[in-house]
Amino acid sequence: MARMHLKPRLILDRCVDFLIQRRIQVPSAYRLSDLIRAGLHDRKAELIALMDSQLPAETRNLLDDLFTAPDDQNRYRLTLLKKLSQSTSPSRIKEAVADLEVLSELHNELSNILSQLDLGIAGIRYFAGSVMRSEIFQIQRRDQNDRYIHATAFVAHQFYRCQDNMLDLWLSVMASFKSAAAREYQDALVQDRKEQQHQIEVVVDGLEVSVFGVLRGIQSVMSAANLSDAEKVTSTLALLDKGQTEDFDQLKDDLAATASDASWHDILEARSLKLQNRLSPLLRALYFMPNKRATALLDAIDHFKAEGDLSTNHAPMDFLYAGQKAALVRADGSFRRSLYKVFLFQAVATAIKSGDLNVEQSYKYRPMDAYLIDKERWQREKIHLLERAGLTEFVDPAPALATLNSALSAQYQATNGRAASNPHLKLRKDGTFHIATPALDAREADPLGYLFPQRHDVPLAQVLETVNNHCDMLRSFEHWQQTNVRQAASHPALLAGIMGLGCGIGVRKMARISSSVTESELDHTVNWRFSLENIRAANDAVIKAMDAMELPNM
Repeated sequence: MARMHLKPRLILDRCVDFLIQRRIQVPSAYRLSDLIRAGLHDRKAELIALMDSQLPAETRNLLDDLFTAPDDQNRYRLTLLKKLSQSTSPSRIKEAVADLEVLSELHNELSNILSQLDLGIAGIRYFAGSVMRSEIFQIQRRDQNDRYIHATAFVAHQFYRCQDNMLDLWLSVMASFKSAAAREYQDALVQDRKEQQHQIEVVVDGLEVSVFGVLRGIQSVMSAANLSDAEKVTSTLALLDKGQTEDFDQLKDDLAATASDASWHDILEARSLKLQNRLSPLLRALYFMPNKRATALLDAIDHFKAEGDLSTNHAPMDFLYAGQKAALVRADGSFRRSLYKVFLFQAVATAIKSGDLNVEQSYKYRPMDAYLIDKERWQREKIHLLERAGLTEFVDPAPALATLNSALSAQYQATNGRAASNPHLKLRKDGTFHIATPALDAREADPLGYLFPQRHDVPLAQVLETVNNHCDMLRSFEHWQQTNVRQAASHPALLAGIMGLGCGIGVRKMARISSSVTESELDHTVNWRFSLENIRAANDAVIKAMDAMELPNM
């Protein structure tokens, strides 16, 4: 557990569970604390010794450069790599790509020592989190090898976050592009409909002359008694020649053009240049993992990175649909390169969201198998892992599946029996059902209403303090850094942090409206105590207290 860089309290809880599962007498908390402290100290000493013996001189110089400032700036290189930009402007994206290239080069140089340290995701986040929260002089005061460990973990952490940020930017740009194109397309449809409505009015007005006027003229010619049959035919042909069908033909062509997707593809092609300025640098900087489901798309991405020929005969189009392939070729046979790039960017965004495209060095966009237990470890420690999870009865799945099958069948029978005897269940002819809920008595609508205050507002701080008195949830907000010195935080600061973040007020505004908490104190409390593990532990404490109450269970 020390190798996984877990927090001491979490290690203590796991140790207690481990001893209880094996029915071993639980020693005193001081004994376990001493063992945990010794285990963490030994692990830290092991990492320092490994760093001292395995880190080459070139890599040491590379890490030392992070604590120097460039000639043209007054900030340290490590500080410049801390912040990630969320801006989607082309200039900001190019800066983000440049940072990714720097981090990629550093990560490649440190890949060997990272594999030897074997920190894991939790260890990388632990050491990197300390760097993110500390000032440069605080890191420089550490022992040299200890500082190298933190700097190495920081490079790996920022490299993972930077790639996640690149993919987040990709999805954000594509969402904005799709919304803007759809809005323009809707505006074009509205304008086309207005023009068609005007044309319909013109056609309807022309009906009076070109159709009904001709019919009336033919009727008058046919009823004329002083004209011979030959003269009537001649006059009828002359009247028919006056009919005008050009307006009808134009209206028919406009309706056919509106129903096609040509206008939508024209809009995508017209807006493609702005999209290329933002996404082309990102696509050239990212490297996706091989995937059989996205082989055709990966071939197209490689062709794009290599600046390959984008023409009808050379551009990879196996990842496109038949309609998209047809839209890429104009009537004169020319290839629509800009539209092809839009289709490529859209396919990449869809594959990222569906999980077909993954990045190996990432936190959010790794393949699903990377988040599970490693296959080799599962084969090696299968029995131990099942025992630790209390799932030894599922070693052989056949009996467990048979038990679940019988239990499911019995539950279906019980549910069907209750449904048949329920007078409020109404079955419709189409197979759906409806529940006719009877009206409740006014006195039964809120049977617990008398237990709660009437026309009285309870301050949220008082509510949270009452909850803390019952479950002691604020003890879960321990200091983020592992230390032997107890660093206590005031209850008002913790409560202000919970309300500021939970209610969306913000830390700064919450500090201004809190009389007993300063902004620096609240900011320090949130940065060092509101970690994901602490928040989950506080939630677990509240739920545990609720489970022990009779009223919620009733």
